[in-house]
Formats: sequence, structure tokens, C-alpha cells
Amino acid sequence: MSQPAEIALIGAGPAGLTAAVILCRHGHKVRVYEAAAAPAQRAQGGSLDLHADKGQLALHHAGLLQAFRAIARHEDQQERAVDPISGQVIAGAAGPDRQLDRPEIDRGVLLQLLLDALPASVVQWGKKLQRVDASASGPHRLIFNDGAEASADVVIGADGAWSRVRTLLTAVQPRYTGITFFEGWIAQPTAAQASLVGRGTMFALGGPQALIAQRNGAGRLCVYAALRNVPKPWHEARSGAALKPLLRARYAGWAAPLLALFDACADFSARPIFTLPAPVQWTPRRGISLIGDAAHLMPPVGLGVNLAMLDAAEMALALCDAPDPYAALHAVESQICQRANCHMAAGIEGFSQWFGPA
Repeated sequence: MSQPAEIALIGAGPAGLTAAVILCRHGHKVRVYEAAAAPAQRAQGGSLDLHADKGQLALHHAGLLQAFRAIARHEDQQERAVDPISGQVIAGAAGPDRQLDRPEIDRGVLLQLLLDALPASVVQWGKKLQRVDASASGPHRLIFNDGAEASADVVIGADGAWSRVRTLLTAVQPRYTGITFFEGWIAQPTAAQASLVGRGTMFALGGPQALIAQRNGAGRLCVYAALRNVPKPWHEARSGAALKPLLRARYAGWAAPLLALFDACADFSARPIFTLPAPVQWTPRRGISLIGDAAHLMPPVGLGVNLAMLDAAEMALALCDAPDPYAALHAVESQICQRANCHMAAGIEGFSQWFGPA
């Protein structure tokens, strides 16, 4: 192209913001369009562990690795398994004493780190993408739900599980795994609750149900009541508090310390777990691509944000260095799909096995 490409990123999650920071550092014109009206209006989710060769590598390319390491929780990297009936830590299943290089950070803190590295005008809030009118030769036209329009030479979908951009490249849609996480929070856990969870993440697996608790910043605990085959109305319940007795009944006979974690949560929000089918692939299209969950949605097995941020870094760097942005885009797409396909099938199968036979 005779002029630098105008780049639109759809979605201000870790992937979209990572790509934006790298592109801005290299002097590219970029806009990020986010459906939420403001950062505080987004569901933040739990803690994230960033791997040295994925999420942290992406932050290195964004010039933010040292800032991340200064605020990350290096002490919260352990995992432990707890017997659901006795409530005791299973011998040999506790996390290692050595420090791994996968420090934790709250999702909201990570997003703020990335946002602070961008000019305020880069992220356009309250812009929910309605559709993209793709062009075979010129800029693509973006139409938003509020009637606003924009154009871009390159459109990168970082818009998550239900990506609008993905519909331009493939008809494949996410599939429900049959498993739903019900998310609750304990703002001020007791000493016993904090001790049970430990310095990281605790898993109690009991057939078609599991209880997972994760230490977050400021000592808070995120608790997931994870269940296979729940009634569909549970997904649509307006009151999480009304769900509590229904959920708790699924854990009859479980150890009192585990039930105490459940009881300490004021309410629960349903998070049905969807995945895209493996292998990931789509038909290349001029100036349109995908990264992160939009490209390769998988269950929560610790890889999603890491692959998303690495996708973002590789795609941004390819666009920075290439005389032909369209060729660069398609070259890095094959890399993204190949890497995702190395993990997806095993991740989907392993996640399902946590909950016994379907």
C-alpha cells in the first residue's frame, strides 16, 4: 500500500489491547472498538496466569513486561486438589513448592495496564459492532449498533466467543460443552477458607460436578460451582441468589469446608462453557482476520488468554514490518491456527474428563 494501513481492532480485551499497544508503539494508525460503554462496565472474571513463552512474551513486545512483573502475584502460582468428601488435600496432588514462571494477575488489572499504555483516543467505548461490509478492493465499512460508521483497511476480530467478524470468514459457531460454571465471589474470606484454597487455585472434582476456587488480588476468592447437564433455565435466571439452593443440592454429601466456600458467596452468575470445534480453520479474506477466542475458543484450561495475547503480538508485529499488510495478515493466520490446533483437541477432551462421562 502507498499509505500506512488503517487498522481496526474489534474488542478491548487482552488480545485487542495487546495488538493496539504494539501497533501504536510502531506508529501505526489504529482504533479499538469496544461494545462496553466504559471499562468498569465489563465483566472482569478471575485471575489469569501469564506464561513466559506466551502472555509474557506478548507483553515484552508491548514494552510492558517489567511493569507486569512488578504488579503480578508471583506467590499465587500453586495448584492443589482436594477430596470432595473428606475436604483434605490429596497427597501428591498439591502444587509444587518451587516458583513457576506463570505469575498471576487479575484480569481487570491486566486490562488497565494495557489501557494505560494507549492514548485515550484509541479505544472507542460503546461501539458494539453490528456488521462489516467487506470490500474486495478498498477499505472495509464498519457499522455499529448506535448507527455510527467507520472504515479500515484491516479489520481484526478480537471480539470473543460470539465474534461478529468471524461470520465473514466461516459459518462455524461455538458449541456448548454441556458444562456450566456458576461464578461467585468471597470478598473477605476467613482464615480457614483462605487456607483451604492455598496460594493459587484449588480443585475439588466429584464426577459431574466440581468446585474450583482461585485466589485473586486483595485476598479475594473467586469460586466456581462447575456442573455438567444443568437445566437451561438456570442459565437465564435473573437472580443468582435464587439459584443458590438449587446449586447447593448438587453438592450433597460434600465436605463442610468446601460447602463453606459455596455458602460464603452472596450469589452466582452463570457462565456456560462453549468451544469452537477443532481443528480451527477459515477461508482467508483480504484485510480481515481473527485472534484469541474469536479464532479458537476453548475451555478454561489456562491457555486462552496466553494464546490470545501471543496471537495479538504476532499479528501486530507482522503488520508493523510488512510492505503488504494483506499478505502479512494471511501468513500469520496460518501460524495462529496451527498453534491453536496443537492444543485445542486435547484441551477440550481433558476439560470434559474433569466431569466424568457425558
